[in-house]
Amino acid sequence: MPKIALFSLLILITSIATQAEEGIPLEGITQETAYFLSSSIPEKTLVPLLKSAQAKGITVYFNGLIDNSMEKTARYLLNLIEKYQVAGIRVDPLRFDYYGIIQAPALVKRCGKDFDIVYGSMALDEGLTQINRHGACRNE
Repeated sequence: MPKIALFSLLILITSIATQAEEGIPLEGITQETAYFLSSSIPEKTLVPLLKSAQAKGITVYFNGLIDNSMEKTARYLLNLIEKYQVAGIRVDPLRFDYYGIIQAPALVKRCGKDFDIVYGSMALDEGLTQINRHGACRNE
């Protein structure tokens, strides 16, 4: 694995951790669709979820560090990015806390102060359809 790429990913993760510590207000976000995933999801299941989110322009969030190691997390994410050409992955434990995400996968759609959460490994289209039919953010 190229040291430059790993170093760049470590800087990205450090930057995100610094922003989280500085308390960037999630309350200021009024519209958001986000997909919450986990490194514990098997790769053969995870990759299609990542690719689907990328195709729809939905940002993917992971909760935190693997084994409390920035290096392990960076290597894991870099492997996913390089091997499967996926983008839009971020590490943001504050978002997990803000939305009360208790398991992954979880799809969140936020509209103003309201937001909907759909849990499970369903297709993103199905999750968005469920929100649009039954959620507080339907047709937003």
